[in-house]
Amino acid sequence: MASIRRFRVFALTLIFAIISLYYLTNKRNTWNYGYTSYIPSMPKNVDDGRVHWKPLPQRYPVTSLIPLPTGTPKKIPTVQAPNPNEDSARRNERLKRRAAVKESFTHSWNGYKKYAWLRDEVAPLSGNYKDTFGGWAATLVDSLDTLWIMGMMDDFEIAVKACEEIDFTTTETKDINVFETTIRYMGGFLAAYDISQGKYPTLLGKAVQVGELLLSCFDTPNRMPISRWDWQK
Repeated sequence: MASIRRFRVFALTLIFAIISLYYLTNKRNTWNYGYTSYIPSMPKNVDDGRVHWKPLPQRYPVTSLIPLPTGTPKKIPTVQAPNPNEDSARRNERLKRRAAVKESFTHSWNGYKKYAWLRDEVAPLSGNYKDTFGGWAATLVDSLDTLWIMGMMDDFEIAVKACEEIDFTTTETKDINVFETTIRYMGGFLAAYDISQGKYPTLLGKAVQVGELLLSCFDTPNRMPISRWDWQK
């Protein structure tokens, strides 16, 4: 039963992400928030001696689609907690805790920049890097919205610029973890694009690249995604 629940969560997460990408990139979308429309996605392959992925004709194309909703979207209730009623002592304690969280994040972020820039992870003891999620700079993409929330705008700008170097057409990884690719890369790009109010088209372009890659994992007889995708095959 646990495996069934995990699969359902995985499938719903991936479907939600792809629907979100569709809304953000479809020029005919009636739910228009004023963000940048679709921009060209996959870069042209270069002759670098590596195998590069490219879109292929679908073997099991979708034959019918459920119509998208039209009109004005309904207002979603606020999920954030209201500002607390606090005295001076409690406010100082809250700000102290907030500063400690930012200090911890900044320490980890600086370690990543120094030892594993544009790689997936930094090993905290050895200082070596590890590519566990395709080698597409998972920590960098995962951290984009956090950098914005914490007001680290210089680092955010540097990170967005670095995202341009990520090539989602190739990886040393044999099997792509579809779930992790969805939540870390597509989720990371869309969250950063949304929280920055669509001011960085690069983020949307990268989300589209990931989306096109992931759509290949849905090219199955029942249109359910492959969980680990042998992308070269």
